[in-house]
Amino acid sequence: MQRRMNTHSQFDDTSKTALHSWLVTVCASVLLAGLLFSAPASAADAANRQHAIQMALQQNGGDGKVLGVKTVQNKNGQTVFAVKVLSNGRVRVFRIKKAR
Repeated sequence: MQRRMNTHSQFDDTSKTALHSWLVTVCASVLLAGLLFSAPASAADAANRQHAIQMALQQNGGDGKVLGVKTVQNKNGQTVFAVKVLSNGRVRVFRIKKAR
């Protein structure tokens, strides 16, 4: 007489349901994170040179004298505006990402 192998998994239905819920949650979290970090342009990106100047002055507290603006490539190959601002005797350079 041949023995039949038990093809039923070692997990019961409750464990399978819990595992499935966990996997769905993890996958949804990963997809959401991917969407958030891969957005082509965000509100923090400057559409043009004037917008970059406004953003830099805002980040500096709303005041300062703009000494110059250059369009440069950062280490990641992205185009950024380097806005040089004089305020309270200090010169600061704000790097504002250019919108695509």
